[in-house]
Amino acid sequence: MLPNASIPHYWMLILRIMAATLGGYIVAALFSVAVLSLPLDIMMSLRIGMMGSFIIWAGVATWSFITSSLIRLWGAIGLATCGLLLVANYGIH
Repeated sequence: MLPNASIPHYWMLILRIMAATLGGYIVAALFSVAVLSLPLDIMMSLRIGMMGSFIIWAGVATWSFITSSLIRLWGAIGLATCGLLLVANYGIH
């Protein structure tokens, strides 16, 4: 693991802001697409996807400034992205 002392402080802040904005957007957008594969009515799936995406984006943005490890943060965003891509492509059915 890279120690945090080798990266300047402003780069760590930039990486956290990118995780909050871009990472949160990617995870929230993939969640709203993945919800469409649920065996529900299409309007209910759209509502769940829209409401859930706002909650997920706010959660990722909050967590990106609370956590102490950037590696764990970006790893969790990547893992959530891969999982939601699988669900969006293949569905739950």
